[in-house]
Amino acid sequence: MLAGCSDSTVEVRITPDAYQVGSVKSPLATPAVDEVVRMDPQRVLMVLCRNTPPAKTIQFERELRARSQAALQGMHTDDGCPA
Repeated sequence: MLAGCSDSTVEVRITPDAYQVGSVKSPLATPAVDEVVRMDPQRVLMVLCRNTPPAKTIQFERELRARSQAALQGMHTDDGCPA
């Protein structure tokens, strides 16, 4: 298979207090965005805790859209989320 032709998806977990991409975990969006850009996926799946403030998600989306053409998808979860 040619490089760049794979259907790669990166999962980003967004909780009220952190962003996590693989082993990168930060209270700020920028380190998570840096890791996503480094991985250069075609799609980014944002797994959002239901109690995550919308502003936190918007911050990640804005930073990522400024630096990547990856398609964004989102889903809500309660698994592994702070109470």
